[in-house]
Amino acid sequence: MNIIEQLTFLNDLPPFMQDIVINLILLIVSIVMILVLRRVLTLILVRPMRSVARRTNTAIDDTLIDEVLPPIRIAVVGLALIITVNLFNFGPEMQQITETIARTLIIGAGFYALIKVFGIVSLRPDVFKRVTGLSIPERLLPFLNTVVKYLIVALGAIFILQELNFDVAALIASLGVVGIGISLASQDTVANLFGFAAIVTDNPFEVGDFIKTPDVSGVVEQVGMRSTRVRQLDQALVTVPNNLLSNAVVLNWSRLQKRRINFTIGLTYDATSQQIKAFVHHVREMLKEAEDVDPETVVVHFVEFGASSLDVLVICQVLLPDWGEFTARKEQLYLEIMEIVENLGLGFAFPSQSVYIENMPGVTSPEQPLTMTQRRMLRIPKEDEVKSNQADGTGDVEDQT
Repeated sequence: MNIIEQLTFLNDLPPFMQDIVINLILLIVSIVMILVLRRVLTLILVRPMRSVARRTNTAIDDTLIDEVLPPIRIAVVGLALIITVNLFNFGPEMQQITETIARTLIIGAGFYALIKVFGIVSLRPDVFKRVTGLSIPERLLPFLNTVVKYLIVALGAIFILQELNFDVAALIASLGVVGIGISLASQDTVANLFGFAAIVTDNPFEVGDFIKTPDVSGVVEQVGMRSTRVRQLDQALVTVPNNLLSNAVVLNWSRLQKRRINFTIGLTYDATSQQIKAFVHHVREMLKEAEDVDPETVVVHFVEFGASSLDVLVICQVLLPDWGEFTARKEQLYLEIMEIVENLGLGFAFPSQSVYIENMPGVTSPEQPLTMTQRRMLRIPKEDEVKSNQADGTGDVEDQT
């Protein structure tokens, strides 16, 4: 039924006035339909949903209802326009334009609601693993959530452009060419984004870890999408691009489970074999009985006759990853080793040299005077030189020898 044709007073108006009145009627009827549909939607759909949500123990359903109400209101506007143009015959051109706008509003409202819902029930490690069986790092979630939102927006834009009769294929091809140019101009930024994904996926370090690379060493303070900030020991803040950091060799000292002690003890050569055996035995038993030392890693052996010492090798792993605790425990172990050395009557050796002087060729007795050549070899001055030095006050015999 054409309701416009029933309005006979329109025939008495000029043509331009008829168009204005028809548009006003369309506007008024659309507003009335919007108000009616919102009221009906509230009574039939929203109120029952809110009553059900109040009975649940979680607040996520209440939040979902509040978030999807704006998209629903937009969809109601589009639905009201479709109903209005079908009730009144406003002409094929007006009906086509109005229906296109209405369908665009409904499609946009649908994708808008999808973004709202995804913002609430965004990717979470437990949910993602339960659904797909795959585990994702928690630090990667903000990046993935942003990517998914942009994909939803892109899909919504494609559907809306198709509804508005745009050539989407040509538009995508044009955007592809533009994207190639942008990617070439911003290849470092793209490389840093992929570096961020690699860092988060491989998880070589976390915020608060002490790392060392060929370029920087310090505590990680922030891992961003473009760069990572590292606080050095001198308190300087270094910003490292993720691309460089993902391709570098990273030593993470914070991931240690235990720390290694490896040193050599030098004992003096006046020690007897029994003392060396007792020393090795006592040190080995002391380390194996320590609670924070891994007994499987204890190595204590007499390994070498050094140039000035008898060398004992000591190796063990201390189950203290913290540097401060490890250093304090290392001090205690060293002091206990010193006590063992003192109790056994041993001594620590230090670098030294022993000089042995034998009789020179041709010297048969201490009373036989040395020749000039022998004096030069031993660097002993002659008696007249000694007397001259003593007279001049430049030295005595002992000093010159």
